[in-house]
Amino acid sequence: MKTEGSGLCPKRLKNAEAYLKRIVDQGKVAGAGGMIIRHGVEGFCASAGFQDREKKTPMKDDSIYRIYSMSKTFTIVAAMTLYEKGLFRLHQPIADFLPAFKDPKVAIHDERGQATLVPAKRPITFEHLFTMTSGIPYPGENSYSARIMADTNKKSFKDAAKGKPWNTAKTVDEAAKTPLCFHPGDQWMYGFSHDILGRLIEVISGKTLGQYLKETIFDPLGLKDTAFYIPKEKQLRAVKPYRLGPKGLELVTDLGSDPASPTPPAFESGGGGLNSTMADCGRYAQMLLHDGKSGNERILSRKTLELIRASHCIPSEMASDVFPHLIGYGYGLGVRTMLDTAKAGLNGSLGEWAWDGMMGTYYCVDPAEDLTALFFIQLMSDINSDLQRGFVQTVYGAIDD
Repeated sequence: MKTEGSGLCPKRLKNAEAYLKRIVDQGKVAGAGGMIIRHGVEGFCASAGFQDREKKTPMKDDSIYRIYSMSKTFTIVAAMTLYEKGLFRLHQPIADFLPAFKDPKVAIHDERGQATLVPAKRPITFEHLFTMTSGIPYPGENSYSARIMADTNKKSFKDAAKGKPWNTAKTVDEAAKTPLCFHPGDQWMYGFSHDILGRLIEVISGKTLGQYLKETIFDPLGLKDTAFYIPKEKQLRAVKPYRLGPKGLELVTDLGSDPASPTPPAFESGGGGLNSTMADCGRYAQMLLHDGKSGNERILSRKTLELIRASHCIPSEMASDVFPHLIGYGYGLGVRTMLDTAKAGLNGSLGEWAWDGMMGTYYCVDPAEDLTALFFIQLMSDINSDLQRGFVQTVYGAIDD
C-alpha cells in the first residue's frame, strides 16, 4: 500500500489490518474490509476473512455488500440536486407532490397506552423527512403507529408472494395511511422518512429513483457496482449476511426482501436498498469530502453540502438506548455530524460526518483531516457500532502529521 503523501504511518496502519483480522479470528464477523483515504492517497485498503464462510470464499476488495441505511446519503444527495434546481423548498409541505400525505393524523397515547388519533398541528415538510422529524416510523412493535406500519409491511410481503409486488409509489401511498408517532417537527425518530424522500425524487424528476441515482451520481462518479440489486453476473461477489446466534455466527436466511437479489426490485428503497463496494463508496465519500466535486464532475455545490452536514437536531434529541453511538453527534439533513468528540469518546474531529448501515457498513468524511474512512461487514447484530468504533480508533491512531 502506498502511504507517501497521506500523512499516515505505515507501521501504525498495521493496527487497522490487525483489527480486521482479529474480529474475524474472534468469531465476531465472517469477514471485514477497511479503507482509508487521506490527502487524496489511498493509504490503506485491506480485507480479512470470508465473504462466504460456508464455501470458504475469501473477502476481497471488490466484494459487494448490502449497504442498507448508507443508501440514505445517496438519496439525500440526489434530492438536493433537485433542491439546487429550485424544484422544492425545505419548508414546503410534501403533500404538494404526494397528496396522500395531506391532513396527516397523529396517534396520541393515554396512560393506559390507548391511542387516539388527532389532526397534526402542522403539515409534513421536506425538512421533516430529511431530518427524521416527520413522525413516520419504521415497522415495529414499540408504538401503535409502528404496529400499523408492520401490518402494512406484512401485506406487501403477501402480495409479493402472490407475484404482485408493490412498487415505490404503492409502498409510499400505503405508508401514508399510518398515523404519525408525534406532531411533525416535535421529535427526532429514525424511520421511513427517506424512503418517502426517494418517492418524491421520482415524482419531481419524472424518473424512477434508480434511474435518477444512476444519471446524477453513479455514472458521473464511475460507480459501476452500486445498484438496487446485484446482477446475475456479479452474484459470486455478493457477501453473505450473518448474525450472532447462541453458537456463534450463523448464516441469515430470512431477510425477506434482500437488496442482493439478482433481479431489480419493484420497490426501490431510498432508505436502505442499495448494494455497493468499498471502492465505489470510497469514491463517493471523496466527492463529499471535496465539496461535491470529483475530477471534472460536480454533483453538488459546496454551500449545499454545508447545509446537509450542518446540525439540524441537537444530540439530546437523538441519544437513546437504540442509538447510543450517536452520543456527541448532531443530525443534519440525513447524516450524523460530530459536535463533541469528548462525549462521543472518539479520537476523531469536530465536523466529521456521514452515516452507516444496518449490517455494519460504515463510512466517515472528515474535512478537518482531509480524510475518508470505510469499514464494511455484513452482520445483523447490536455489536456493529462497537466494531465500527474500534476500526475508527485505529484510523485516527495512524495519523502521523
